[in-house]
Amino acid sequence: MRKVWLIAIEVLAFAAILAVGVWLRAPNLNAPLPLPREAPALLGAAAAGEGLDARQWPEGVAKAPSPFLCAAAACARFLHEGNEGAPTARCYRIFGLTLSALFLAAIPALGLRRRGGVFETADGPLWAMAFAAVSPALVWSGILFDPFAGQTFAFLALLVAARAYAQWPTYVAAVAFGALVGVGLAVDPNVAWALLALAPAMAVGVGWTRLCLYWRTAHVAAMAATLAAVWGALAWLGWAGGELTLPTFSTTPGTWLRESAWRLVWLCAGGLAALAWLGLTVWGGWRNNRRWARLMAVAFPLCLAGSLFFDEGGALAVPLACLTPLMGGVALSTIPKAWIRGVLGTLVLAFLAFWLHRTAGEAWESAPERAEQKAAVALLLQAHDAPATHEARIRVLSEDPGACATLLWPLRTAATRVACDGRFEEADITLVPEGAQWEPRQAELGRATLWKGVSFRVFADRPSAKKGTP
Repeated sequence: MRKVWLIAIEVLAFAAILAVGVWLRAPNLNAPLPLPREAPALLGAAAAGEGLDARQWPEGVAKAPSPFLCAAAACARFLHEGNEGAPTARCYRIFGLTLSALFLAAIPALGLRRRGGVFETADGPLWAMAFAAVSPALVWSGILFDPFAGQTFAFLALLVAARAYAQWPTYVAAVAFGALVGVGLAVDPNVAWALLALAPAMAVGVGWTRLCLYWRTAHVAAMAATLAAVWGALAWLGWAGGELTLPTFSTTPGTWLRESAWRLVWLCAGGLAALAWLGLTVWGGWRNNRRWARLMAVAFPLCLAGSLFFDEGGALAVPLACLTPLMGGVALSTIPKAWIRGVLGTLVLAFLAFWLHRTAGEAWESAPERAEQKAAVALLLQAHDAPATHEARIRVLSEDPGACATLLWPLRTAATRVACDGRFEEADITLVPEGAQWEPRQAELGRATLWKGVSFRVFADRPSAKKGTP
């Protein structure tokens, strides 16, 4: 009977943590106007799902097609089927929110160490879920429509596939591992740098003796063949692209310290990952029965050091953001007494909640109010049917791709011949930053607010009245 009660408590805790995690990531779900940071990804998904001609848009305004964007477009088409007009931003954001929820729900799939998994005790996965639910980087990527949410889920799925192969070395796990790596490389070729950093950690975690003992060439060949097939299929569909970024390193001490601090504060949840890594390193050591702890203890410093060579961490930001709550859960599960785990876990959660408010919460305060977003959308839609009399249909006097994409979102069905630059030339619809010393000859319809302190004046010729219309 006691076991039944423990299972019921674990199920209730799982549901409660998942509900809180989704609630924290859902405040932007029904926002009518995308934020500049997420607008290029939304426009890229809309171009794939609504058949828009993005070739006439400036570079960087809409992201190139990728598996994440095309899957979001398919989700939006399914949710919007039978309705009039273009899908709203919510139809696209639901896909990213779903991936964030799946990320949280899949953490227990890493399993317990006595079954070939990661965690030491049964409450370890729940603590890792709780830490991930309030981790600032993961929450922020779930609030925005950002491929980062898909990348974190793919990374966790990669760990689950590796854990499955460690427990049951079959072709299924090997093929799943190869397919996930192929999708990752198709989305971003820079995933190769993350794999390069993780390879030594996997080798050290498994151990040379065990690696030689369980090496199966057929499984490795199946994984490589699946990787090549998946990447080739996505490339054939036009979903694989991007350029491999070469690592660069700043020799300025101030820049190096600032970049390191940003990674520890944001990606590593205020230093939680560093404390968890220290605990795993001391506890796990180099004993054979602590393979997963040893793998994480090696992977974290390699990913942290490698991220310093790329802007905002590059592809290595994903392992850092994912390993932070996982290492916290593993480190906490090594404590034998349950009441001590409960006290320490509660303190860590309180700190993460405070840190989430200080970072993501303060960043969200700069977003415009819902009423301002609705007013901006209504204002931009007034210019939708402006008569076509100029060479450019829409001109945005800004070179910021995020701001241009946000302004184009309500006008995307009429966004042909778009120009985003600083040239003082009129178009059918002219969008001028607030404070710019230029007055187009068209009628000013109003001001659209994109961010606190960032607004654009909307100019357009009003459609001529039809004959017979009073």
